[in-house]
Amino acid sequence: MQKSPLFKIQLEDEIKEYTQQEFEKILEVKYLDRLSFETMSLLNKIHKMTLKAGREGNLTKEQLWFGKYYENEILNNHIPDVYVKWINETKEFGLFANKNLPIRSYMGEYTGIVRKYNKKIDDRNAYCFEYSLGYKKTKYTIDAREKGSLIRFVNHHKNPNITPISVYINGVIRLIFRTNRPVKKDEELTYDYGPFYWTRREKPI
Repeated sequence: MQKSPLFKIQLEDEIKEYTQQEFEKILEVKYLDRLSFETMSLLNKIHKMTLKAGREGNLTKEQLWFGKYYENEILNNHIPDVYVKWINETKEFGLFANKNLPIRSYMGEYTGIVRKYNKKIDDRNAYCFEYSLGYKKTKYTIDAREKGSLIRFVNHHKNPNITPISVYINGVIRLIFRTNRPVKKDEELTYDYGPFYWTRREKPI
């Protein structure tokens, strides 16, 4: 029987472990260990799109190779040794390393609800990440506002220490993150949201 994961949160300068239920109550977000598709028909549609891309040779060697390289971590929903901490009113919460991390360490998958992108609503949603097949955009997004993984707490930085990678696994594209350099204990984990993100939102302070 698989043990339920424990989540680390720093409150009042002390890092403590919490159950998933406690974690969700404190941070007011539902934890998702994998992508959730809004409907089964949407999942089937994306699955067919992905398989077609594979048959036509549009999936890159990197997507296939990294899918295999990180397969164990992805399928077993590996949670690295990290903790969530309140930063300030501007950035709110952030994700931090709880130990020294070597380069290329798996940091998790960006999960949420995969659904059709709604420009009117989602241009204001800071937790939407474009769902693409890598070689082309789709009309779908991963919405982690109310449900998502620990990666939803990662803030922007122009010189980030983790990088998103699009990988192929089990018939769909997944978005995972890994360190792009060694990360020190208690260092905040960040990635570059990209210029398009900031065309619709206020520039970071």
